[in-house]
Amino acid sequence: MKRKLAVMLAAGAIASMVFGTTVKADDKDYDFYFFNIKGESADAMQAAVDAYEEETGVKIKLFTLGSGTDSTEALRADLQSEDNKPAIFGVGNPINLIEYLEGGFVMPLNEATNEEFLALAEEIPEDFYLSRDGETNYGVPLNVEGYGYIADTRVISSLFGEENVDAFLEAYKTASYEEFEAMVLAMDDYIKNGTVSEITLDGQTFSFVEEKDERAEKLKCVFAVAGSEKWTYGDHLFNIAVDSVFDSAISAETATAEQIEAGRPVYEAYAKLLDLGTSYAQTERGPELINQSTNGYDQAVACFANGESVFIKQGNWCYTNIVKANADIADTMTFLPIKLDVTDDMLTSGLTVDQLNSSIPVFVPSYYCINAKCSDEEKEAAQEFLVWLNTTEQGLKFVVEDCAFIPYNADPEVTSAGYCLGDSILSYLKDGSTITNAYTGLPATYATYTLGAHMMENYVNKTEWEESAYSDIADYVISSWKEAAGL
Repeated sequence: MKRKLAVMLAAGAIASMVFGTTVKADDKDYDFYFFNIKGESADAMQAAVDAYEEETGVKIKLFTLGSGTDSTEALRADLQSEDNKPAIFGVGNPINLIEYLEGGFVMPLNEATNEEFLALAEEIPEDFYLSRDGETNYGVPLNVEGYGYIADTRVISSLFGEENVDAFLEAYKTASYEEFEAMVLAMDDYIKNGTVSEITLDGQTFSFVEEKDERAEKLKCVFAVAGSEKWTYGDHLFNIAVDSVFDSAISAETATAEQIEAGRPVYEAYAKLLDLGTSYAQTERGPELINQSTNGYDQAVACFANGESVFIKQGNWCYTNIVKANADIADTMTFLPIKLDVTDDMLTSGLTVDQLNSSIPVFVPSYYCINAKCSDEEKEAAQEFLVWLNTTEQGLKFVVEDCAFIPYNADPEVTSAGYCLGDSILSYLKDGSTITNAYTGLPATYATYTLGAHMMENYVNKTEWEESAYSDIADYVISSWKEAAGL
């Protein structure tokens, strides 16, 4: 697929530099070790590393865990290793940074020794710093990412007619939660029973196509759900609720007990949304939906990619895996916002309901950091590689085309990401319809291993929920969050 990128790079002249001046340590067959925490980019990053070695002679040892796998423990072990320290490693956000600062593992970028790398670091916008104090930056952003419900526009065409696709997508963005919920139920009835009805989105009426085409006949469900993954129920889904209560990760990190408690009605809305999403998945809610062998990450991606679901809750980082599952979908995907059943008086983050329900989270997901405990030679080689990756034509080709990343310095007014989901994110950026990723300020591992695990084991494992479930879930969010935060 042809891709193009117009990115403003103040450090563009860096591309002319000569790379690869380091010498391998006597006991290693590589110049430095790169621990890549983005599993979705494993193949593309390996190709970049191979190309860099061919161009410069610098050999990089690359390690990447599989997509959806938590790399925290493996990274900790390698950082503590005597002879296997990564010179480049990933850090997710300012909250994660604390651990690595305390361990002395992260080098402030202003202490870099490579002039070209210093120039690159100086051009990073302050809003994109990996920092605790807002002044000292410790990381180079990997990219900008976004997430929401991904839809295949061809499926929307099969449901409502080709002539109505654009109108549907625009009306969805500004539709209320009540309209969204009614749409989900109507889609399920059409998929399962062929019931032709009308739905209303932002006051506009859309009718299901009377005669199902081949693509509509193939549909099995409304949502493709990675049921066996704990992060499905915490992390990004819960972030929509957290963003409703806190305006940033730091605000969430420093929340008082009273501020957490004030979010009760929003946490109930989160529970209601989770109930809806798991009730209309590819498998009936219950033990089968959380079965790892049948309803994990890969199966959910395949379900959506092969046209068996209308939506999947995912981010643009999933693009390459979706296309691997079915290349035919490569150019026809778009993002739609995740909605909550809330009112303006419930929101304490400064957002309005209209802003929340018409926006998608867009953020820097993780950063490249340089290990302060590596040798000077390894740190120098790491700096040279990051300059190559982020400023040269060949390096940016891997970032944009192969990794399907949106560079952190892309201008949405003039930039094409070169692939549909990236361009969808850029359109939200251009319109100012973005929210943040405040859930990263929650206590470490809380979203996945506390909240996500609790929801899987106590709710998604059951076909039917008790009448008090939403209230009970809100109680659990408040008590468990306060406990994890030591409040």
